[in-house]
Amino acid sequence: MSLRKLAFQLLLGTCLATAGMFAACSGNVGGDGKGNSGSGADNSGASAGGDLFSTSSGDTEKLVLDPPKATILVDNGVSTPVTFTAKRNGLPVFPNIWYVDRADIAGIDGKGLVTATNKKGGLVTVFAEVDGATATATVEVDYKKVNDGGIAADDLQKLETASGNAPDITWAYPYDGTVWPRGLLGPELMWNGGSTDDTYLVHLKGSLLDVKIFTKAPPPGRIQLTLDDWVSVSETGNGLAVDVRVARLIPGQPTAQIVIDHKWTMAKGSLRGTVYYWANNLGRIVRIKPGQSAPDDFLAAAGVNGCSACHTVAANGLTLIIGGDVAVSNYDLLNDVSAFSIGNLRRWAMPAVSPDGKFVVENNASHLPGPPGGNDGLFESLTGQKVAGSGLDGIKLWMPAFGPKGTRLAYVDAGGAHDLRVYDFDLAKGTVSNDHPSATAAIADPNLSYILFPSVSPTISGGENSERTFIVYHRGNGSSHDTRSGPGELYLASADEGAMEVRLAQANGDGYPFAAGDRDRGFNYEPTFAPQASGGYMWVVFTGRRTYGNRLTGGKDGVKQLWVTAVDLNPEQGKDPSHPAFWVPGQDLGTLNMRGYWALDPCIQKGNTCMQDSDCCNGAPCTGGVCGGPESCAKLSEYCEEDADCCDPSAKCVDNQCELDGPV
Repeated sequence: MSLRKLAFQLLLGTCLATAGMFAACSGNVGGDGKGNSGSGADNSGASAGGDLFSTSSGDTEKLVLDPPKATILVDNGVSTPVTFTAKRNGLPVFPNIWYVDRADIAGIDGKGLVTATNKKGGLVTVFAEVDGATATATVEVDYKKVNDGGIAADDLQKLETASGNAPDITWAYPYDGTVWPRGLLGPELMWNGGSTDDTYLVHLKGSLLDVKIFTKAPPPGRIQLTLDDWVSVSETGNGLAVDVRVARLIPGQPTAQIVIDHKWTMAKGSLRGTVYYWANNLGRIVRIKPGQSAPDDFLAAAGVNGCSACHTVAANGLTLIIGGDVAVSNYDLLNDVSAFSIGNLRRWAMPAVSPDGKFVVENNASHLPGPPGGNDGLFESLTGQKVAGSGLDGIKLWMPAFGPKGTRLAYVDAGGAHDLRVYDFDLAKGTVSNDHPSATAAIADPNLSYILFPSVSPTISGGENSERTFIVYHRGNGSSHDTRSGPGELYLASADEGAMEVRLAQANGDGYPFAAGDRDRGFNYEPTFAPQASGGYMWVVFTGRRTYGNRLTGGKDGVKQLWVTAVDLNPEQGKDPSHPAFWVPGQDLGTLNMRGYWALDPCIQKGNTCMQDSDCCNGAPCTGGVCGGPESCAKLSEYCEEDADCCDPSAKCVDNQCELDGPV
């Protein structure tokens, strides 16, 4: 039995009201009987005696919905529902089941009435089922909002028809071309210049989206997008471009001027997991989840005080290895307790930790402060015992790093060239093979000879059943202790395809018109991949000493924060796959933050109930109140786990989405 049929047969004869899902029934079986809207509705009670106008089961006339397409305009939180009718042979029939694929955008009741949630826009597919036959229709929800900020109507008109540039204003943040994931707090728009009485328009426009915010913004120029507005913008965008215009009107002037005309992309998925990083001023590791407004000082709360630096986190989010000066080496993140101490506290500084948290490979990069490491081999993280027969006996690795699947172990060769190399790793056996045959990155810049802090990407499908893995790292002057004073630039190499090295120019800010100019270039360090790709991109968190708008300025020695860049799924030789970075919202601007490690968090698995798309794992949509949806198969661009999940037999499951010819 299909998942969809199973899910809705469970609803027969009852009314179920859960997060994002409402089943409406007739008769005295429960519910309020008012036809409230939701993601799904079972009308079996109404048709218990057979459809009043249905034809015989052998009739081959196609079931259709009327109209085949409808539009709902959400205008400042108000909309008018639309009603669909199921027909066969031109006569109305009563569907056993009504449901929609995007309950976060609109819901449906047992009579085919579709009502928008009024929170976002997008395309919604309506499904009706009669005696096993299914018909579909489309609802286009057009989301519009205007916040006039109490501005006079004449000034509103001037701002909407702005022309020419504002030469006395310098844009500071966010950056043109940014790719945004779902699930974050809204960004704060910042610029330098302007006067106290100026009036501004922020206009965010895309397919099915039109949001206008009019406001005053005295110097220093800042406009914080609210969470509600940001959810509407980021989740209506759904992988599409959003044009961003900011206009400024000087009091008494006949026309307004354009401050920026930028373009953003809204990814289809959210950033899942937690970033663990060292807050240098505190001397402790803290953590922050995408979407939180402040970091969690969890070690202090657990009584682990002192310098807990030089850490690594297992990709599954359960194990934290600390290489600082506290009597904790293995910290159990699930139970928030110390699990083991190695005794020699600095020995496990900045090691490689297997994604299941079971194994540790010491970091023997002797030029780092500490120093870390000192021992060869592979170790059990809960006992400190060396693993016999690992293949690493007698071998000391610089900057080792496991991939999220545990099949790759990257490291920097300690020889004169400091090449980037890769072992194949058997996680079940705890053994390495010989170096991967074509896994050495070329030394592209003799002035930045050190490859530092490599991180291995999630495994990405390359088409034709092939898989690709990448390594991100920074190049810098090793003698300067990395993030302390020397230069640093982000690069990407392939773990499979020989000496393929690409400079991440967009992430580094090459050529970008930073408000601080060249001061904001050349200080990018310690990149780490998120363990899972999401929304059609890989995601990298890194340490940056660039200024943050007009919130955090000054010299590089006093600025150190975490930034994130989106990386295209299938990078090509000679082509930069990165995009301009965004500041991780919720960080403490008063601390120097560095060495972010991304780990997975529990998220809602496919088949379980959800409230919105960003609740679900792997970019699955929250469809019909269920992660992945109640349907028996996935349409193109919808969530999948394997090729067989896709409705189209020629489609492939690429990055958890059904696609015909590769990833988004």
